[in-house]
Amino acid sequence: MSREDSQSSAVRSVWRGLSASSSLEDALTGRYEALRDIARGSFAKVILARHILTGTKVAVKVLQKVNGDCLPFVVSELDILRGVEHPHVVRLLEIIDTPGTTYVVMEHMAGGPLARHIPEAVGLCEEEARGVFRQVASALGYCHGQGIAHRDLKADNVLLDGAGGAKLCDFGLACRFSAGEKLGVLCGTMAYWAPELFQGTEYDGPAVDVWSMGVLLFLMLTGCLPFTGASFLQAKEQVLQARYDLPSRLSAEVQNLVAGMLTVESTHRPTLQQLLGHLWLSQGEQRTPSPSAELLPRRPDTSILLAMLDLGYGLQETWVSVSTRRFNEAMGTYLLLHHQKTQGADCKVRVKPGRPQVGPCPSPSNPSSLTLDPRRSARGPALRSWPLWVHQQLLPEEHKPWGQRGSPRASLPNIPLCHVRASTPTVVPVSPLPCCCLSKSSQALASDPSSNFTEQYLAATRTPGRPRDTARGWRGVIWQVAACLARLCCCIQAPRTGPGGPNGVVPEPGGRTPPPALTGPATPHHGGQAHRRIFRNRVRVPWPMPTHS
Repeated sequence: MSREDSQSSAVRSVWRGLSASSSLEDALTGRYEALRDIARGSFAKVILARHILTGTKVAVKVLQKVNGDCLPFVVSELDILRGVEHPHVVRLLEIIDTPGTTYVVMEHMAGGPLARHIPEAVGLCEEEARGVFRQVASALGYCHGQGIAHRDLKADNVLLDGAGGAKLCDFGLACRFSAGEKLGVLCGTMAYWAPELFQGTEYDGPAVDVWSMGVLLFLMLTGCLPFTGASFLQAKEQVLQARYDLPSRLSAEVQNLVAGMLTVESTHRPTLQQLLGHLWLSQGEQRTPSPSAELLPRRPDTSILLAMLDLGYGLQETWVSVSTRRFNEAMGTYLLLHHQKTQGADCKVRVKPGRPQVGPCPSPSNPSSLTLDPRRSARGPALRSWPLWVHQQLLPEEHKPWGQRGSPRASLPNIPLCHVRASTPTVVPVSPLPCCCLSKSSQALASDPSSNFTEQYLAATRTPGRPRDTARGWRGVIWQVAACLARLCCCIQAPRTGPGGPNGVVPEPGGRTPPPALTGPATPHHGGQAHRRIFRNRVRVPWPMPTHS
């Protein structure tokens, strides 16, 4: 089978898969809501979808696999999209891979392709064309600097947003190259082909893109293509001779720029860096932003991380996904929130069902948790400003500061709770009561091990006529403490727990045993020596104790 037959067979197989599968959007269920088809190509189709959690519209490119494998140009496109980050290149958000289909989720450009905005046979004014062309040239120059040749530059592959900004898209025919490398694959749209492509020789990738840029600028200024041959031979003749007509109404600077790009000899064409320094592009008020103006930082934004925590995404999961550029579900959500924040759009977030939600605890000591931050702009994203310690506590070890690695820490600090008190009671300290201070009835109650000393003591010491409920609260606590101290002071006999004497107290080696327990007021014993009983099993106590002078 020839190469053309194999390619035709692959195209037919892809088209059968795209048309026969009525449930291609099933893989997006729960994450994206498919709205409608917006474009179709030979190997893919693009559908408009809505991100469920944020409500943001996205473009989903559906790439059908052949025999379970992605086509080679699909693999190359995904590899290039992962590494390209520029404010005027359509951003990749997420890649969803299934056994039969690959879904490439990208940002949606509400303005559509540039071709729809160019009046036929009239074109744009130079000021409008200058702004769009400058942005496209900046994006293409960035790609050349990264060793990427687009090879399919045309008005349909330049998308506009709602504010008129332009972004380069569709890297399906793009490839990587090294300095001085010649390419040999014929691809792209014939109306934008350079002379070396018509000649069938090897070509320089950036030089071919510069020629396509000349055709694009001609179309933007005039509303028609410069080479309109009815057949391949007529188009080839016009291109090889560089035969085209520019309207005399155009300025000399822009005519010079177009003539430089549409030079037949590829080595005489200017580079993208030289184009950006041209006099015509340097005019105007708006300057081209630097490539790092909207680059995704390696250190994720704390406020977006905490907003995603409310959506149910773990801090560590999001941090690792963004830092390593995994382009999974967590990174796709982060990029959408990051875009809303940088654009100043309202952030409409739905709570993700089935996931835990974490929010600040309202507290009188933290008024900011009770009301919105007054410094937040009315059109700013609905993202809270969270302290830096939140994501530092749950980061992977390699991303933590050096002094925090390996140290055990709580995931969150102490959160003050809300307590409503009518008044704070004053606790009166209670001094120990000696046995001699107790009444006869109290000593009798204390000497009875079977009695509930606390209850009976309270009943015996309660003032006649006072209600029983007055012993509750702090007064009851004071009485219970006093009762316990009195019980300890009176040396209540504890249950016998072991051999060797009463209550398991071991006598001194010499035959001398401790005196019996006291059941009344303390009395002198053995010449005024003080004695005490230790309520603990198998404790050796020297006896008699030293005499106090």
